[in-house]
Amino acid sequence: MSMVQCASGHFYNPSVNASCPHCQNQSSNHGKTSGITPPQQSSFQSMNAQKTVGQPNVQGAEITGGKPIVRPPSDEGKTVGLFVKKEGIDPVVGWFVCIEGKDRGQDYRIHTEKNTIGRSASNDIQISGDDTISRDNHATVVYDPKKKDFRLLAGGGRGIVYVNDEAVDYSTPLKKGDIIELGESKIMFVPLCGSDFDW
Repeated sequence: MSMVQCASGHFYNPSVNASCPHCQNQSSNHGKTSGITPPQQSSFQSMNAQKTVGQPNVQGAEITGGKPIVRPPSDEGKTVGLFVKKEGIDPVVGWFVCIEGKDRGQDYRIHTEKNTIGRSASNDIQISGDDTISRDNHATVVYDPKKKDFRLLAGGGRGIVYVNDEAVDYSTPLKKGDIIELGESKIMFVPLCGSDFDW
């Protein structure tokens, strides 16, 4: 097998390719995104590189442009709370009821563990009628099934959260009848679970 060198310095096998496959690929791919289709390889290149560009290898790495890209195994499932995993259900553990604001009279279910509160549908508790509430995670209410208690945490949003007119900086315990103020809305806390009852 005799290899031939092209004008650009690439080696190729003339019995396999009539002209340099590397130069042909560069001219045909001019202005296109590289790495979509693997370049033609000479027999010499195939012997030295056992992996094909753009194809996964045995370990799950992908070779593109001569460099491996390792993609971790996909884990796209939604995180499941511990109670849900054990019991197979996600029961209500309490409620918020809007007593002042645009959503007055609306109730919101609280489930075990962490519940984010905000304006968008991505939150566990969505208060959509009040534009002064942060879109995502204005606050978080937590029900701890081990301790059987509720806490309110300040969220990552810009707005301040108040419990009974006191600003929440980190974590504040909640008790029945507490008034939480978010934006222009006030909601009352109504627990179901606690020391007297739990799922």
